[in-house]
Amino acid sequence: MPYRIPPVKVLSQSITEVIKEKGMVISQRRFSELVLKKLKDKDPEFSASEERIRRTAIFRNLARIQINYRETKDEARNGKCPVCGSETKEIHNQTLLGEDVKLGFKCVRCPYWTGPNRRVPVRYTFLSLQEGVIEPAPKKRKRAEEDDRFSQWKFA
Repeated sequence: MPYRIPPVKVLSQSITEVIKEKGMVISQRRFSELVLKKLKDKDPEFSASEERIRRTAIFRNLARIQINYRETKDEARNGKCPVCGSETKEIHNQTLLGEDVKLGFKCVRCPYWTGPNRRVPVRYTFLSLQEGVIEPAPKKRKRAEEDDRFSQWKFA
């Protein structure tokens, strides 16, 4: 069964079409299926891996990505990001005594970060870049005078 690797431009167009159509896709597998369907419409021999689709979406800034993790017992190490393959940098903080403390590592390209224990991505959510497409409008809060939670603060 022959296959062809689509050019980055064609892959980017397919990713953009899927994100505009759906707005939000909950899993990487579903996102890949939708993108591959768009690619197959353009050329039946086109094929791309889930990882290539995810990395293209990140590097080309075609979609926002949210990552759910599980934490392992292994110590975090500096190296490549497991999400996009970019380098990671150490996160430092300074104590009150002026000592530097290493908190973990953060990717320079995507939202991945890890603390002292290594975090492994388990689920990706792909979101549209347009604001307000996915998230509903915030609910209006009651004024403090109308809200019962603040009743103890009312003064006579």
